[in-house]
Amino acid sequence: MKYLKFSLVAVAMLAMVVASTQDSVAGLVDGGFEAGPLVDDGNGVGKWNSFTNGGLNSSDSTTTMPRSGLRSLELILGDANGFSGAFQDVAIPAGTPFTFSVWHKETTNQNGAGIEMRVEFVDSTNGNAEISRTANNTPASLGATWEPFSINDVIPAGADTARVVYAIQSFGAGVPQAIFVDDAAVTFVPEPTSIALMGFAGLAIASMRRRK
Repeated sequence: MKYLKFSLVAVAMLAMVVASTQDSVAGLVDGGFEAGPLVDDGNGVGKWNSFTNGGLNSSDSTTTMPRSGLRSLELILGDANGFSGAFQDVAIPAGTPFTFSVWHKETTNQNGAGIEMRVEFVDSTNGNAEISRTANNTPASLGATWEPFSINDVIPAGADTARVVYAIQSFGAGVPQAIFVDDAAVTFVPEPTSIALMGFAGLAIASMRRRK
């Protein structure tokens, strides 16, 4: 009985360590853009931050075209040589593989929105200095139905944050353009230590059952 109690305590402690390790890698906040109007203050920690170059271009949460829930992100380009987008900073330790994914659709004439979906790797302890970034992922075409799109990468050395960006631009592309984005997510692969701990916890449970 004493051994059984010790095993239960050990397994519980291992589970707490694994959970703590996994929780240290945060996911996106408000992946469905349900929180309401976006702000353009340059701060993407814990929220979506919008950006445009003004004019008839806009970036905001809207109830017009949700894929799920009540809202989605609507990006509009009404001016030539314009841009519009949103970003969020996600804390992820260096060396962690992750995926940034979204669902999106174009409701205008599918004339080529100049989509720029990317991840910028920054060092939050050094004024968000950019370490590197992925190439812009630009779908060749985007239809009027919801389609998935994603980027896979690994946080490089020196960076502790993934700045996930979805933007559209009309440099060389026609206007107007209207893109809707919804159900954005950042998923990650647990660190090898976490995987090993989970395996050890499983072995401990199996051993405990055999002894019972």
